[in-house]
Amino acid sequence: MSLGLAALFALVLIGVLFGVAAWVESRAEAARARPRLRHVAYTLGLGVYCSSWTFYGAVGSAVREGWNYLPIYVAPALLMILAPAFLRRLSAAVVEEKATTISDFIAARFGHDPGVARLVTIIALCGIVPYVALQLRSIGSAVSVVSGSDVGPWVMVAASAVLALFAILFGARRYEVAGRNEGMVFSVALESVIKLAALVIVVGVALRLLATMPPGRVGAGWAELSLRFAPSHLSLEFLVIGLVSAMAILVLPRQFYMALAEAQAPGDLARARWGVAGYVAAMAALTLPIALAGLVALPAEVPPDLFVLRLPQAAGQHWAVIAALLGGISSAAAMVIVDSTALATMVSNDLIFPAVLRSDRGHDAAGELGRRMLLVRRLAIVGIIALSLAWALLLPARSSLASIGLIAFSAMAQFTPHLILGVMGKDRDPLAGRLSLAAGFLLWLWTLALPPILPAEWLARLSGTPFDPLRLLGIGHAAPLVHGVGWSLCANLIVFVAATAGADPRRSLPRLVRGARPVRNQGELAQLAARFIGEERADSAFPPALHNAPVDRVAARRAQDLIAGVVGASSARTLVASALAGGQLGLDDVTRLLDEGGQSLRFSRQLLAATFENLPSGISVIDADLNLVAWNSGYVELFDYPPGMVRAGVPIADLVR
Repeated sequence: MSLGLAALFALVLIGVLFGVAAWVESRAEAARARPRLRHVAYTLGLGVYCSSWTFYGAVGSAVREGWNYLPIYVAPALLMILAPAFLRRLSAAVVEEKATTISDFIAARFGHDPGVARLVTIIALCGIVPYVALQLRSIGSAVSVVSGSDVGPWVMVAASAVLALFAILFGARRYEVAGRNEGMVFSVALESVIKLAALVIVVGVALRLLATMPPGRVGAGWAELSLRFAPSHLSLEFLVIGLVSAMAILVLPRQFYMALAEAQAPGDLARARWGVAGYVAAMAALTLPIALAGLVALPAEVPPDLFVLRLPQAAGQHWAVIAALLGGISSAAAMVIVDSTALATMVSNDLIFPAVLRSDRGHDAAGELGRRMLLVRRLAIVGIIALSLAWALLLPARSSLASIGLIAFSAMAQFTPHLILGVMGKDRDPLAGRLSLAAGFLLWLWTLALPPILPAEWLARLSGTPFDPLRLLGIGHAAPLVHGVGWSLCANLIVFVAATAGADPRRSLPRLVRGARPVRNQGELAQLAARFIGEERADSAFPPALHNAPVDRVAARRAQDLIAGVVGASSARTLVASALAGGQLGLDDVTRLLDEGGQSLRFSRQLLAATFENLPSGISVIDADLNLVAWNSGYVELFDYPPGMVRAGVPIADLVR
């Protein structure tokens, strides 16, 4: 296939995805009005989990490592099938917190702590940028293979520009990050159909090739592949890959975005679990025939990562070559678009927003901060893809697709325990969260992220020292992945447990930031919200007739929710808390206003105490030894006890408080 023809097919594919997204976006309300169709698109959209790593690299992993390719598919499928209760609790918790990104959700469950959100964002950024680079490299390699021209770098540059434009137009077209992106959902769903159909076509070619090969040659290939799957090749690495892959289908930024931010109802994820598990299992099953045919029909020097492309070429099936090319490009494109959109939201909200707020001059037009954040988000998309392109151009040719993908999964594993803890309950200790994330991240960086890119002479100098990244402190002889995941996750969990052991279990006070103008009434609260969402929406949320009214819980929560649609839940809480505290409210009062659960509990206790104290009857409480431990004033007056007889107790009203 000529270079021009390959480029044309690639552009047509991107154009089709773009056209579908634009068409659906123009009819977004109609799409939402057809819940069954939308749910099918939502379920297929979760197939974005299968990137070019699984489309091209899974075959290579199966040929080189045998069993180790399997848990990448099996572990997420089992999680989806066996944990419907967990999926429902996760969905309900995300809806409760109004979170749109994984950093937003984890931070919300750890006391709305901005430090936790920043660490999750940094870890995700460091793990996903090489992963996006892998997608760009796979696009460049695919076009180079089918065209026979060494044009990989130029193809990667062109693909980066096109995909960045797509992500901006459909992932950052408005400043409300919580808005539904129906066009993106349906285009990603179409991409899932394309890559599955393409892989089925390549499997058909592989089976046809196997049928035409001499039986002895097929037997030799089968024996070679079976050797990789011998029981003796099962190792601890198989379990570790399963561990880091199981939750990846939920914690990868693109997966959290598609599964939870784009869900229309809390039950959508649990309803979609069988479809998602079936899709992932189908991708796993289609890998093996291609691996066997590649070993039988292709020369030994052909890299296994290229079997999907080389097999149709060897069979002379040009239409199948086109299918393999388009399947790989579509899987890479969808991953880049969704991950860059999700990451850009995290970066803009958690890392850049404080600087944007500090630069605010205080007299900008209504909605100016919202428009500024939209620009920041778009620039973040460009920056993430540009950084990924630079990584792809510098990536050593020896790096396999699977090894890079597993390093990314291992990074996401650092905040997987925090997500699970967040699902199980809120008000986790933020200090423990920050310390454990930092410890796990630093060890992941040293033992997994840096060794593939460090110069060989540096690794040689570190070898045998306590700082050897492949054998830290000289302990063990495990595979690099097992070694790195073991050290980073163990340190993460140990630090969390140790930090939590001495933590104060009481609710933490909200954190404050500089740059927030003070808010003393609902009118000033409306002005604060208008800086992000515009005057029209602010006036609708805060009627002018109430502008002189004091800020109550309903108004504070409404402002927080509106601003969260632009900058995320944790940043919105921090901003509103700062504004209220600047208006001379105490931090306890700020917490009462912003925390619905805490306010309800406090109100209930006050009501109970007041009820006890004002009852005409005397009420007392005794312990198991029949000692009087609490009472109301009516009880004391009724029996006229001397003060010395009841001095060991406390009034019931005080006890309830």
